[in-house]
Amino acid sequence: MTALLLLAGAASCNFLDIDTPGIVNKDKMFENEQGFVDAMDGVYASMTRPELYGEQLSFGFIDEIAQLYYNDYESYETLLTRTYDLKYLDEDVRHQIDDIWNGMYNVISSVNCILDNVEQHDFPILPRIKGEALAIRAFLHFDLLRLFAPNYDRGDEKAIPYVTHFSIDLVKRSTVKEVYDLIVKDLEEAYILLQENRPAKEHKQTELYLSEYAAAGILARAANWAGDHQKAVAYARKALEGNCWFSREEQVKTLFMGYTARKECVWGIHAPFMYLKVRARMYPSRRTGSLNMVRDNYKEIFRVNTFTPINNDYRYQAYFKRTNWDKPVTCCAKLYDKYYDEEQHPAEGRTPAINLVRISEMYYILAESLYDTDPQVALDYLNKVVTARGLLPMEMSRIDTPEKFRDELVNEITKEYWGEGQIFFTYKRFLLDMDGVNGKFYPASDKVYILPLPENEKSEGAD
Repeated sequence: MTALLLLAGAASCNFLDIDTPGIVNKDKMFENEQGFVDAMDGVYASMTRPELYGEQLSFGFIDEIAQLYYNDYESYETLLTRTYDLKYLDEDVRHQIDDIWNGMYNVISSVNCILDNVEQHDFPILPRIKGEALAIRAFLHFDLLRLFAPNYDRGDEKAIPYVTHFSIDLVKRSTVKEVYDLIVKDLEEAYILLQENRPAKEHKQTELYLSEYAAAGILARAANWAGDHQKAVAYARKALEGNCWFSREEQVKTLFMGYTARKECVWGIHAPFMYLKVRARMYPSRRTGSLNMVRDNYKEIFRVNTFTPINNDYRYQAYFKRTNWDKPVTCCAKLYDKYYDEEQHPAEGRTPAINLVRISEMYYILAESLYDTDPQVALDYLNKVVTARGLLPMEMSRIDTPEKFRDELVNEITKEYWGEGQIFFTYKRFLLDMDGVNGKFYPASDKVYILPLPENEKSEGAD
């Protein structure tokens, strides 16, 4: 199916046909239902670009600043080492950050163009399209909020623009709380629309499109971030009502490999060419200056010294591979399938994709949200993931204080989401200090956890 992407900087809401180069006028684009379906497919495709979830916001930049990797191949500073060192104001690192900002708002512009045109037509499919578009708009703004603004407890501080219509006019920045409220508003409306309206008949793989379960999962994620435990619990449970369940323990070894995580995936986006970036960045044929080599502390995180024949974390076996070039190196192989790379054909029944919402996160959210009122139920939810990964269930003594529970939760999230762009956000939410590479140490601060706004955003008076 032809993917149509918005020219976000254009004065009018026109679309670019990337399969047959040329401009498609919006009036022609939206003259029938198929046009709206194609436009939404273009939105999904644009989210897989390298500056967004196809690299930087999944296994690239966002995991590098979480201090998961190192690279000592070059004897001098590189873009990668400056990224590890959180030199956000360095010209080249800043360029990566600006590309993320611009890429996100370009996709938001595409979504808003669709939403603006939905209001002008009455095709039967449009409530469903509107639900998907609203949820994606909220999803993108939420990640921007978490990257470029303080946590929710500083709700009165200026954050980011929340853009709700396609326009070339400057949108002023809203406060953290104002942005959060708009995210929740969009997601709650999207959830109802998606619940009440069937997917388009072309959507055979429903996990590749935003469903009511995905909208609920995103809303649970946002509510948990804001400390709204009641809402987080309610929507995490709704997200788990879909056709999802944990894989058997031994299946964890092949759960990802650059594909949707089987029935554990609530929402992912098709990314058939992501393996090229994964190979170059994480699993190349030789050691290079752009390779993210896994830090040795991953063994401590996974507590390998506790492994026994009946207590063995399958994630440890599935995510990492030891290799030996001019020295022993550990690579993150979680997202790479050599067969797909060589044969250009995915494994049978598998879809190359980026996992954006998975059921394990919902269990973590339930555990965190319920811990204060019912620690035993919280432990039960946490153990749903722990035992699904091959480990023995935790005892209550492991989480019998809030500090111990937080440490176990963060450790679990770090093990589960390596390579998926969620670890930095977890560290930031709890304002954790980070141990950097080469003996560096980063105390939790705005300089560590709030990315700088683009210069043009500040110079144009968006404050």
